Amino acid sequence: MRFIRLLLVIIIFLPLLTGCWGAREIEHLAYVNSIGIDYVKGKVVFYIQLISFNNIAKKEAGSAINKQVVSIGKGEGRTVDEAIFDLYRTAQQRLSWSHVKTLLFTEAALREDVIHGILDQMDRYYEFRYTIWTMATRGSIENTFNAYPTQNMSTLYSQLNNPHDRYSQNSLVAPLYLHKFIWKWDESGQILLLPTVNINENDWVENKKPSPQLQQDGICAIQNKQLMGCFKLDDMLGLRWLEKKTVRTPLALETEQKPLAMMIVQKVKPSIEPRTSQNKLTFHIKVKAQCSVTEQEKPATENELKELAVEEIKKQIQKTYLIGLQSGADLLGLSNSLYRSNPAEWHRLEKDGVLPLKPESLGEIDVSLGLTDVGIAKIMKK
Repeated sequence: MRFIRLLLVIIIFLPLLTGCWGAREIEHLAYVNSIGIDYVKGKVVFYIQLISFNNIAKKEAGSAINKQVVSIGKGEGRTVDEAIFDLYRTAQQRLSWSHVKTLLFTEAALREDVIHGILDQMDRYYEFRYTIWTMATRGSIENTFNAYPTQNMSTLYSQLNNPHDRYSQNSLVAPLYLHKFIWKWDESGQILLLPTVNINENDWVENKKPSPQLQQDGICAIQNKQLMGCFKLDDMLGLRWLEKKTVRTPLALETEQKPLAMMIVQKVKPSIEPRTSQNKLTFHIKVKAQCSVTEQEKPATENELKELAVEEIKKQIQKTYLIGLQSGADLLGLSNSLYRSNPAEWHRLEKDGVLPLKPESLGEIDVSLGLTDVGIAKIMKK
């Protein structure tokens, strides 16, 4: 009798028990590492990058390291969703989207309809996260996905999947998370600065053979959901002085077009102040930072170095602003500073969602530098 009662209890409570019976083994899933979006001849081309994890496991076990296998798949369609389901036709395993680390656009794909399509998919499907690095390339997505780091390191540690490591050592253009991309894409008065990467085939050699490596080469600017242009890194050096996330960035000083010193600038604190005087709107910029001298070719006083650094920072900010104006892009984000501080004034002045800016709209640039480290007996003091 006891046995029958026990059996009845088990039968009754068995359906209530939870477990992992529906879970799939790790090896039965294909984990998407990066997504690429291109637009060719009126069709969306959807790329995925899969990577093997063999060499990561073997590193921890102390065994021999094999080169990581990188697989790239693609699908095409009139919309993003059609392209994804075209890709599913040739996938040999279920694709898992919960570990995507990077979203990469080509310049051709930076269109309102394509961007809306991919953002809509990511917003609707539960596996996607908003902490995905977002960037663009003016080259081939396939070549970018195939770029392999030196020393047989995993692709997980490349600039494609981990741009912040490189940025913390050499801050030029800040990396961009997907959630910030969406915010700047949707909000009025914002300028969306999308970092761009390409392949450098010249600077690295491994085992006496060229080793193509990823490098950051500029930005693509999107304003009011329209691509305003893509710009070279050398023309965008002024952006770092208005970026609060700047960690550590180099500043080269020259006299008579010859190198004088190299500074490392840290703790950048920028601010933009819109001012209206006699119905004329101008924007005044303040930059505070700490710097140190890491290299010096000729003797110079502290004051001379600081004055040269201040003038160079001002020139870089002005250059970036004027280059942006040539394409109608507000690269410094002046419009957003007015939108935040005085939205009524912004709405009064804006035309088709854009604040009309002129070269003279950029007012005073006030740069204040604190010299914290001058090296060993390299600077003459007054």
